[in-house]
Amino acid sequence: MSKGRILIVAYTFPPGEGGVGMAAFEMAKGLGTLDWNVHVLTREQDLPGDPSRPACCPVTSMPDSLTEDSPRLKEHLDALLEDLKPDFIIYHSWSNWCREELMKYAESHRIPFIQRPHGTATNFSSFFRLRYPPFFGMKKWVGSFLSIRRAILRMSKEASLNRLVFLDPCGTPFKGFDYYYASKLKLPNACCIPNTFPALKHGTPFFREKHGLTGVSVFTCAASACTRKQQLLFIRHAKRMDLQNIVFLFLVPQRNPYAEQMEKAIGDHPGFRILYDLPRHEVEAAISESDAVFLYSYQEQQPLCILEAMSCGIPWIAPDIGAISVLKGGIMLKSRTPRYLKKALTSMLDPGTRKSLSAAGLRQWQQRYAPRAVYAQWEALLHSARKSENIQTH
Repeated sequence: MSKGRILIVAYTFPPGEGGVGMAAFEMAKGLGTLDWNVHVLTREQDLPGDPSRPACCPVTSMPDSLTEDSPRLKEHLDALLEDLKPDFIIYHSWSNWCREELMKYAESHRIPFIQRPHGTATNFSSFFRLRYPPFFGMKKWVGSFLSIRRAILRMSKEASLNRLVFLDPCGTPFKGFDYYYASKLKLPNACCIPNTFPALKHGTPFFREKHGLTGVSVFTCAASACTRKQQLLFIRHAKRMDLQNIVFLFLVPQRNPYAEQMEKAIGDHPGFRILYDLPRHEVEAAISESDAVFLYSYQEQQPLCILEAMSCGIPWIAPDIGAISVLKGGIMLKSRTPRYLKKALTSMLDPGTRKSLSAAGLRQWQQRYAPRAVYAQWEALLHSARKSENIQTH
């Protein structure tokens, strides 16, 4: 028997790239196994399906042409929601994609609206680029604070029904500003529940042998190829170090112009490899058979690839961004410079260091990030929101 109907909304969803879509997919799959009736609403994406990732629930995709026409969009959403009759709406990220329309519908029909932020881009690096004139970058940077502030205040108006569910209790004005601002307001409807997914398992090793990676240390970066992930900067820094018997492996979902720049930067250097569009089981095998995973991003909140590594006892290297500072089992870079990177890589090559970090990361994942712990919090939140809705209705 179904516990209730949940509409999960995300502007991207597999086979689309990105941590938001992955987190929404894992939530849909996880809540579905707990007897919740889940439906997903997302943008239409002209991408081939991923046979290694079977459908977890019904998905409705909307073309951009529809979302650009406000009257048609409202009519379409009203018809969809009247048909689905959701008990809860869970909206992933601070994207503006249909968010205002869905919030208005939720308010008018007394449906709990749960905002699920995935961090905010309020650091300098998110807006100051060579392609931006300085004033334009400053304007967008300041505007990002005001936009998040308005969104949080909007959520607080219906605090009895609405919920803000952050990933981790970690925030400063320039790192996790959304949590920082909500905590300053002491909002009664705000809480923290991390991402989760089934733990990666150490199966029979095959990945290294299949891809010619035996006999070397493998450090893996599983992420989309883009400026935010800063793979090019990592390649430039790592090439200076002349480290022996180590391969930096980039697992990239889709080849794009940024990936082509990565290929040019690598050239014929034997210490770097890029593998594209691997099936999901190979991505999991690559992570679980790695000596460590790494990120070099300038903007993240709670990177799923780091949590994946922790779930199978693989240590990690990442900059001090988002909520990285609350994670255990890895080495946090004070800054993205060759000096700090070389120090971290050299430390990670020591088996004793990897063993101790592995144990710490796995222990924290089991206590805080495992599905059993996380979905218990989600179910408690949903029952609390339903109780508030029933009290207000009567």
